Amino acid sequence: VEVEESAPPEENKDEQLDLPEGITVGPPPHVFGQFGSGDPRLIITHIVNYNFKSYAGKRVLGPFHKSFTAIIGPNGSGKSNVIDSMLFVFGYRANKIRSKKLSVLIHDSENHKEATSCTVEVHFEKIRGKDESGYCSVPNSGFSVSRTARKDNTSQYFINDRRVMFKEVATLLQDSGIDLNHNRFLILQGEVEQIAMMTPKALTAHGDGMLEYLEDIIGSSRYKEAIEQLHKEIEVLDEERKDKLSRVKVVEKDKDQLEPIRNEALDFLRKKNERTGLENMQIQCYINSRNNLSRENEHSKAKIDEILAKVSEFEEGFRSVKEEKKEKAKECAKAAKAKERVAATLVGKRDEMRALEKRNVKVFEDRKHRKGKIKELTKKLEKEKKKISDLETLPEKHENEILELTEEREELEKRKREIEESLKEAMHDLKEETQQLQDQKEEQEKLLLGEVKYVNEAKQQLDLASTELGLFATKLTNAENAVARCQSRMQEASDAEKTAKRKLAELQAKGSIDLEKEVKSTQLEQEVEALIPEERKLESKVQESTSTLMEARHSAQANRSRGKVINFLMQLKNTGKVPGIYGRLGDLGAIDTRYDVAISSCCPALENVLVDSIETARDCVEQLKRNDVGQATFIALDKMQKHEHALNNVPNTALPRLVDLIQVKEKKYHVAFYHALRDTLVAEELNVASKVAYDKKRRWRVVTLQGELIDTSGTMSGGGNRVSRGRMGSNICNESTPAEIDAMEKKKNNFEQKYEQVRERRVQCEQELAEKREVLRNTVTQTKLLQHDSKNQHDVVAEMKRLMPQLERELNAAQPDPVQHKALQNKVKQLTKAYDAASTKTESIEKKKNELNSEISRIQDTKLSPLREKLKSAKTTLEEISKKITKLKVAVTTAKRNYVKCEKSIENTQSPKLEGDSLETLEEEWKTLEVDGAAVLQALGEAEEESSKLRDALQEQQEQLKKMEKKEASVAEAYKEMKQNQEALCAGTNTRNEKIEQQKGLLGKLKLHKIDGEETLPLPSYPPEELDGVVLDELRNKITLLDIETEKLHPNMNAIEEFKAKQQVYLQRVGELDQVTGKRDKYRGMYDNLRKRRLNEFCDGFVVITNKLKEIYQMITLGGDAELEFVDSLDPFSEGINFSVRPPKKSWKTIRHLSGGEKTLSSLALVFALHYYRPTPLYVMDEIDAALDFKNVTIIAHYIKQRTRNAQFIIISLRNNMFEIADRLVGIYKTDNCTKSATIEPGLIAATASSPA
Repeated sequence: VEVEESAPPEENKDEQLDLPEGITVGPPPHVFGQFGSGDPRLIITHIVNYNFKSYAGKRVLGPFHKSFTAIIGPNGSGKSNVIDSMLFVFGYRANKIRSKKLSVLIHDSENHKEATSCTVEVHFEKIRGKDESGYCSVPNSGFSVSRTARKDNTSQYFINDRRVMFKEVATLLQDSGIDLNHNRFLILQGEVEQIAMMTPKALTAHGDGMLEYLEDIIGSSRYKEAIEQLHKEIEVLDEERKDKLSRVKVVEKDKDQLEPIRNEALDFLRKKNERTGLENMQIQCYINSRNNLSRENEHSKAKIDEILAKVSEFEEGFRSVKEEKKEKAKECAKAAKAKERVAATLVGKRDEMRALEKRNVKVFEDRKHRKGKIKELTKKLEKEKKKISDLETLPEKHENEILELTEEREELEKRKREIEESLKEAMHDLKEETQQLQDQKEEQEKLLLGEVKYVNEAKQQLDLASTELGLFATKLTNAENAVARCQSRMQEASDAEKTAKRKLAELQAKGSIDLEKEVKSTQLEQEVEALIPEERKLESKVQESTSTLMEARHSAQANRSRGKVINFLMQLKNTGKVPGIYGRLGDLGAIDTRYDVAISSCCPALENVLVDSIETARDCVEQLKRNDVGQATFIALDKMQKHEHALNNVPNTALPRLVDLIQVKEKKYHVAFYHALRDTLVAEELNVASKVAYDKKRRWRVVTLQGELIDTSGTMSGGGNRVSRGRMGSNICNESTPAEIDAMEKKKNNFEQKYEQVRERRVQCEQELAEKREVLRNTVTQTKLLQHDSKNQHDVVAEMKRLMPQLERELNAAQPDPVQHKALQNKVKQLTKAYDAASTKTESIEKKKNELNSEISRIQDTKLSPLREKLKSAKTTLEEISKKITKLKVAVTTAKRNYVKCEKSIENTQSPKLEGDSLETLEEEWKTLEVDGAAVLQALGEAEEESSKLRDALQEQQEQLKKMEKKEASVAEAYKEMKQNQEALCAGTNTRNEKIEQQKGLLGKLKLHKIDGEETLPLPSYPPEELDGVVLDELRNKITLLDIETEKLHPNMNAIEEFKAKQQVYLQRVGELDQVTGKRDKYRGMYDNLRKRRLNEFCDGFVVITNKLKEIYQMITLGGDAELEFVDSLDPFSEGINFSVRPPKKSWKTIRHLSGGEKTLSSLALVFALHYYRPTPLYVMDEIDAALDFKNVTIIAHYIKQRTRNAQFIIISLRNNMFEIADRLVGIYKTDNCTKSATIEPGLIAATASSPA
């Protein structure tokens, strides 16, 4: 058997990944090349077991051959313990070595009970192969790895007798080519079948499917955790970015709203600046004109001096008047201060009074609250005490039921045993009846056994001859298939490359990548976010209106089902013919459902009709007679007032009155219910009712919750299986008219219609958004896959072109010998005829045996079926009774637990007495407040009296001050006249100078407003020559026009600063958004890079594995085909990988739908392809050929033999055509419950036997 040994492509080493802190990607799996004949490789020389499992004492297994060692021996001898010893050293847990714990691994046979520990030593050595049989050891390369387990389930590892940690053992072996993390060099029992049963992808997060199995070997699984972490980080950053973006939009919206207001304010400032410039020129013109008039009037100066002398004399008299007025003003101010001081005292007293009033209100409210709480606690304690009384009797009732069911179960057990005895007797009788048929069947089985043995021998000879014929032609077939496959693969790859390039060009031409911009649009997202709260609000309204409508309809339906007479009377009421009808008494109140049976049983008067007066009752009777509707009993409410005192006089009993438990529609109806029930009491059960009803002091009318009634006369009625119920509801019915119900329904329909519209729009938006994102994702993914596929197919074409000349040379050298081929064909034909004849005879015997079987089964079914049905029925009844007993026991336990809870609740409830103490404290505080309030009122009155006296004194002082002010005014008038004369004389000189100074002052105050973004220049100073040419009227007109324009404007000047602040916030938030977006895009780039690396690495390995799988499967099946294919061609990681197989001369199937042998062959082909992809220096396999027939075992054996040129194989097998071609045999056998071994060199024995004696 020839197999191409080209090595898989060298994996690219991971470049340095720039990942966030805390996210790492592990190193790629260690890659070992194919071991050539001249390269050193590691082998296991031998294994030493000390008291390990079935090996007692010290047992040496081996030495193992450098190439192919077969371990053989009978079942149960301990063959698999050889592999278990390796697994033990390689660090496997006890449950993986078919044991519950490590101490179970210690040998424990009858003659070797003294062992307290077990040890396994595996000896390794590196060698260089010389030829097929010889090798030389690499100097100083040998070492041993051992592990010791003790009785206390602890273990230790050793390397060359030096104690180490397991990590060091794994590192040492990994450096030598044995990878314990991805241990595909170990194929254990049943592992081949497990591969065949794998799903395309793991069903759970921690399961294994075909995808995970291959990813683990290829090494791309190391990216998964980092990709998931990055995906979560991106989702967090997306949410953060959405938040930042929404905040930016909010600020941007505010800024945009402020901008036109800001612009209006800036226009206003510009006009103000323009006016300031014109005013600056106007003032300078005025000053220039006054400077031109500089001559002074000397005559005016002498007159001014004369008037000034008179003014000085007059000022002396005016000064004395002012001093007198000043003294009087001081006296007024002093009086005012005293008044203010008293006023402050008055305000303080009033504040103190308001504080006392607030405390008074608070104490009043606290008193009210305490009283309510005392009432609430009292009611709660009464409720808990009643509940605990109910729970006391419940366990006894359930225990009685349990006793009855237990007796019934014992009767059924006895009946079941009787049926089983009858069934045994019937089976014994039936055995005698069918004895003759059984004898005939045994006779046919003996004949069949002999014929089957002959058929198997013929089949084995035929398979051997067919295998020899197939092996004879395999070389030629393989060579032809290899050439054909190469040509086909090259053509397929070329076509696939063209197709990929064409599709890629179409995608790029369509410009589908531009969809990303459309998906990034947030319009749909914003609409969805706005629709969600609106949808929830409408949904709440729909539920509320539906609930209201259902209640109204239920009430209307209940009213319609009340009976013909009641409906007729209510119609009289609604139409206004007899307005005094209140309704059926039972409909005017409500009671808890637990009292339904009790009140329905003891109060038939609930069916009576309540009316307002005797006259109304007579009208109703007349109407019933006139219309021949029926009869009714009426209760006149005006005649019921005599029961008012009895209703309010609640008797002091241990049981509640039934009438007190009724909730009434209106309070006035309560007395009517008392008329119907009187002082009827209600009890939980009959024994409690009896104690109260037959009391010595007074007889009571008592009804139980089960409807049992004890009257005051002592008679007992009611109860039983059929009890009265339903005369009073648990809720008071509110009648609604049909028009109101129609309005409710329209309102509900309107809400539903709006809700459906909003929901449909929201779903539509979400679907559109999802579709756009899906289109983008698919387009990007498809583009990447097409680029990768095009590159791969190009590489395949180049590789096939390189291999084609070599395959053609091999085809020319593989022509078979025609004579030998013909002889083998004739032999196969003869053996086929012999096999067909034997098979025909076997089928005849098998048919007769089956007929006898059918007759025996028919007789058994006829006799035993009735008894089996009875037994089944008895078992079913027993199970039902057992379930009822269990349910009752649980109920008893629950009642006891609830009893304890009630006791604790009573203990934890605060005593009303404590609340009463608190109420007394509040009463004392109330009295203290009354005393304090009286004192404050007295002080307030005194302060108001003093304030009145001071007010009168101040008024007198103010009148005197007014007289002084009048005198001062007359003096001031004379002084003013003198001053006017002085001013009139100084007008020529002073007025001009003052106006010039005034205009200069105005000129200095002129300033321009600063405007952001515009240069502000200082106001210019004009030369006199320029000012002389200015026309002042034109300046004034321009200023007036600007004033008119600015008066029309009403700017918000604060908008400028507000806009500036908003702009700063906007820029700050845009910076934050850019920072988050940059970080998100960086993480997204890392995420896409890791996904691309994972996909590329996986696809590269996948191509190598699937090509090798196809090649190996075609070789071992002589013409079949196998293929690993993606379930989803666009994303291999979404749906996983299918393992499809086409056995020779059959159609394509998934591996799960193959027969047992075909599954094994397919799985082995995959295992060998994985060995090719991840080669190791040694392989250990346990009964991989168990499910194969003779021919396939031979093919697998020859394939493994060919692989052993550069690797060591240790295989457990019971098939002679497997172990006969091994280089060395290790025999395993067991004596005295202890396993031993013997090593045989078949080649050496064959050479010795063939040599002359």
